[in-house]
Amino acid sequence: FPRALPKLQTLKITAICRAARLVSGDYYDYAMLGDRVTALAIGDVAGKGISAALLMAALQSSLRAHIQDLGDAASPSELVARLNRQLYENTSPEKYATFCLGFYDEDSSIFTYTNAGHVPPVLIRDGKAHRLDINGTVVGAFPTVTYEQSSLVLECGDLLAWFTDGVTEPESEFGEMFGEDRLMELL
Repeated sequence: FPRALPKLQTLKITAICRAARLVSGDYYDYAMLGDRVTALAIGDVAGKGISAALLMAALQSSLRAHIQDLGDAASPSELVARLNRQLYENTSPEKYATFCLGFYDEDSSIFTYTNAGHVPPVLIRDGKAHRLDINGTVVGAFPTVTYEQSSLVLECGDLLAWFTDGVTEPESEFGEMFGEDRLMELL
């Protein structure tokens, strides 16, 4: 889209993070790439507790360093591939994470993302839920992985919901999980 177009959409970020224990390996973050692109990230490290939280802190630090290094020349797929290599080379084989990284361009309303094995985000448009793509496997499990990326134009009134399994897997007192169907209905 030409830069002369008026802004089609303003990005509003609302984030909620409540750890099931004192700490967790769930993660969300956002950062600006230049003055018009917002990077959004969500992830979930395999495992629980301190070790998962420490690994996610390392992933956050790595992501922020790569974003700063590459700036607005970065692509979600390239950044996720770098995170995969770094995690694989510096952790034990059983340590991996699901990860989703997206860039939202305010001028064009284009959202480009790479989902590395994470629970697919949900786009609510005109009252209907649409699951976004998964573009590759988890980060940290394999030395070389090629990640794809997908793009969509966000429209006024769209709701893009990113979440971890911490939202869908809690159980009631009867052992019934909240589940993705209930989440879709709620959204």
